[in-house]
Amino acid sequence: MTPFSEMTENNVEDPSKEHFLYSILNPKSLCFFGANNNLLKTMGSFQLWNIISEGFKGNIYPIHLREERVLGFKAYKTVLDLPEIPDLAMIVIPTRYIPEVMEECGQKGIKQLIITSGGFREIGPEGKKFSQQIDEIAGKYNMRFIGPNCLGVYNGWYQPENDKNKLNTFWVYKLPERGTISIASQSGTVASHLFWYAEDIGTKIGQSISLGNSNNIDIVDCLEYFKNDPHTDVLGLYIEEIKRGKEFISIAKEITPKKPIVAIYAGGTEAAFRAIGSHTGSIAGNDTIYETVFKETGIISTTSVTNFLHYLRVLSHGIFPKGNRIGIISDSGGASAMMAKSTERYGLQVPEFSNKLQSEISRVLTDISYPNNPVDLTFNLNQYNLYIKVPKLLMKSGEIDGIMIYGAFGVDEFIEVMEKSGFDTDFFSELGTSMSGVYLKPIQKLSRKYSIPIFYVGPQGYSDPWIREFIALNMPIFDLWDLPAKCMKILCQYSQYRQKFV
Repeated sequence: MTPFSEMTENNVEDPSKEHFLYSILNPKSLCFFGANNNLLKTMGSFQLWNIISEGFKGNIYPIHLREERVLGFKAYKTVLDLPEIPDLAMIVIPTRYIPEVMEECGQKGIKQLIITSGGFREIGPEGKKFSQQIDEIAGKYNMRFIGPNCLGVYNGWYQPENDKNKLNTFWVYKLPERGTISIASQSGTVASHLFWYAEDIGTKIGQSISLGNSNNIDIVDCLEYFKNDPHTDVLGLYIEEIKRGKEFISIAKEITPKKPIVAIYAGGTEAAFRAIGSHTGSIAGNDTIYETVFKETGIISTTSVTNFLHYLRVLSHGIFPKGNRIGIISDSGGASAMMAKSTERYGLQVPEFSNKLQSEISRVLTDISYPNNPVDLTFNLNQYNLYIKVPKLLMKSGEIDGIMIYGAFGVDEFIEVMEKSGFDTDFFSELGTSMSGVYLKPIQKLSRKYSIPIFYVGPQGYSDPWIREFIALNMPIFDLWDLPAKCMKILCQYSQYRQKFV
């Protein structure tokens, strides 16, 4: 199937614009309660600074009783004094003042809010009273709000034509490269702190919503929005509770045949129940119940944050295998043995190649190489064999559905060592400048043509310049060989699931 983001490229009307979350993620103007001119004094100041510094192009109206200007913008003593009705109000002030501020926002005509402040149902009876108050005010003025006890939103698609301009209401300043992964989370940490690691491994996140206590806007609302959002191909969820179970199951079943969903459920243990209760005040349920719901709806479940980000990454590439037969190519016997064992342990096949395919592989390999599966390229210095010739033979054979390759080495370190040793490095320097065009782009086209995903392992690590080339081209690359087999299993399982709906 075609990724959903590609289905709306030909100026097709965007149905997500009809949803109320669109205005929160794409406001043309906003007012801000709780910022001053000291970034270190209040979290609100840092959040407003992130909104400004990431390229928000709309009007910004700080609300402050004493300051004339806040972070360079004219401040107003009350929202009622503003020259226009902002699309969005962001509130980061002490809890006891929020009902009054919400009343004024309602009188002004503001319909969308983000309430970052905590101190509601998660702290006990007094907080529950405040929680009930803000719910009643929102109902009175027909307002929708994210929170309370949240960080708000990140939208890398705030201006689709310009990936430099973003809307970031989080306090986190490190943002991932824009992609088609969207996250909805009841934890601000999962919604934003993961950005550092996501950037390292190439998990390209386009949008993220921190829901907090989910008084007014919940996981179901996010699913309804992302279902039709042209910039979302894959969804990641962090769940502490599901308030609307029937609606969740219904909308998830509509989404998963077209867009994979990966979810972390945080409850299920006694200690987790205690943590969730003090975090968002949610009532968590039994693990078995949630796993049953996930299985019924086709949601991919994990309890590992590392797996969560890697699953989202490989699913976002949009290349789904037709089966579960995996070909392994390696320039290391030990790595190939471990990859083969892991692959089979995860229920995938590592089939023995036909005599015909083995013969074709042998023609391009040295005598000491092994043409069966795994293909052993030890001491074969011809990198074109590793990146192009052998993978192409495997894809054309029809004998495999996915490929894993160990030995994606960059040349920068080799050049440095050779220069220190006094050897000529011209050959490696020229090779380094052309490797992406010679190796990666052609095999990426073949991978899409045959619908055969290729996972690479580059043991020099994610910071290596050559590995960054893979990430820039959105090609699945790993630093070690443990995760590729696990991720390939998830990819094959999801592909098998969606084939039921074709």
